[in-house]
Amino acid sequence: MNEWRRLKKSFGYALAGIQYTVKTQRNMQIHVIVAILVLLSGFWLQIPRGDVLLVFFSVFLVLIMETINTAVEKVVDLAANGKVHPLAKVAKDVAAGAVLFSAILAACTGFIVYAEPLWQFVNGARIRLPLDERGGWPLIIVSALLVTFLLWIYVRRGKDNG
Repeated sequence: MNEWRRLKKSFGYALAGIQYTVKTQRNMQIHVIVAILVLLSGFWLQIPRGDVLLVFFSVFLVLIMETINTAVEKVVDLAANGKVHPLAKVAKDVAAGAVLFSAILAACTGFIVYAEPLWQFVNGARIRLPLDERGGWPLIIVSALLVTFLLWIYVRRGKDNG
């Protein structure tokens, strides 16, 4: 098999894993919706580029940790073979704790980044898209692609269930 086919299959497996997680894990569904809202509001509120990168990192860290948590849960369930074992509970709890840590980090980052722009909005400041001399187009394009990808995953979840 040539290298391109192997690479394509590898991406297919990765997308299948992401789809499975979004389709079956309620918390991941919540994370995806919140991620879309946070990323869209970042541009609407004109969050500076460096801060947007912090938000991207935080959002993706939560999504990554939730995906790893799902993998750990499935492997533990497989290994436990239907039996309750104290170490199986520990493994699942520790993986869930990692997700919680990442969610706390994301919430703190979001509060620090969004507090001032939200306050300004509430107090009547005008909001405009960051398309001026700062060169916001590349960031908007990447963000649009990311939001489109997350929406595609979420919509696929619904179609695969139906």
